[in-house]
Amino acid sequence: MDATSRPDTSVNTAEELMDRYVDGQAEAFDALYRKLSPTLMGYLLRLTRNRARAEDLLQITFTKMHRARASYLRGAPVLPWAVAIARRSFLDERRAAAVRNEDLSADGSLPEPRPESPGVPTEMSDALEIALQKLPESYREAIELTKITGLSIQEAATVLGTTETAVKLRVHRGYNQLRKELESFQRSA
Repeated sequence: MDATSRPDTSVNTAEELMDRYVDGQAEAFDALYRKLSPTLMGYLLRLTRNRARAEDLLQITFTKMHRARASYLRGAPVLPWAVAIARRSFLDERRAAAVRNEDLSADGSLPEPRPESPGVPTEMSDALEIALQKLPESYREAIELTKITGLSIQEAATVLGTTETAVKLRVHRGYNQLRKELESFQRSA
């Protein structure tokens, strides 16, 4: 399925759809996909910064949800569960990529790494994206889960495997760092 397919506009909640799917109603999975895929795709795009990778991870996420449907706790919020699966899929892929061997160039030597240029922001939205990428991963994830993906502090804590207090602290510290980065951008503009 395509992540950009029509969104689910039914009145069924994700939890009702998941319960129906667990009960064996296969069509409920399609509706669940339409309901959750835009949010999950946005989250995965923010993590990967690559549409093709995000689409692949979205499919992996739904495959894992399918396989884990019997372990789903009925009535539990589905979105945080799905986001946690998406996050683990991303981290698994990143770990696997880190241990891959380098491909040799045509002459048999290791290619030189390309220098990463942080880029010079031209607009505030560009500056915000660059500033977000400069944050420690734990701060960035907390902000993305709560402010961009829309999870509650409690749901984000569950996804991240930490306490609500830790999530609040990460968001607060992340905001402070973002503010400093954006203020320096405004002064230099």
